[in-house]
Amino acid sequence: MAGSGPSELILLSAGLIVAAIVSGVLLQTWDDMDDILDERGKQGAEDVRTRASLVSDPRYIQWDTATDSANIYLQNSGETFLDVNAIGVLLEGSNMAVTLPNSETQWLPGQNLNVNIDGTASGLSYASGTHDVLMTFSVSSTASGYTGSYTVTEEVRIVVP
Repeated sequence: MAGSGPSELILLSAGLIVAAIVSGVLLQTWDDMDDILDERGKQGAEDVRTRASLVSDPRYIQWDTATDSANIYLQNSGETFLDVNAIGVLLEGSNMAVTLPNSETQWLPGQNLNVNIDGTASGLSYASGTHDVLMTFSVSSTASGYTGSYTVTEEVRIVVP
């Protein structure tokens, strides 16, 4: 048993080196996971702050047959500035061209925005009468670093005089 002391010392040293390497890898992995969770938390917080609402009467959206378009009003009901150039509207699954008749450049929290939706490019038009359809609109924030987004679908009634 006289020769077992140095070999035990070598095995102990090797075990300590392996344990140090494994613990370093685990700590780095934990740090990476912490950073990812922090990033997701910040993105989630911006998503929560980003909201918009349809303030036009959803039971009466007047459709102009001459231009195949309608005006709706959306409100920034969130807590952050919204991007006026990133408003998307789908009507019955058709992508609408979106313009702002008042040439707004900012969309502040609480502010209503007049939005013209045009179905000409998608070929969407309506005959006279009422049409119950689904409208989906999406908005995004102008926050730096993290851009929040929000999408909502509502049933609306298109009225054609």
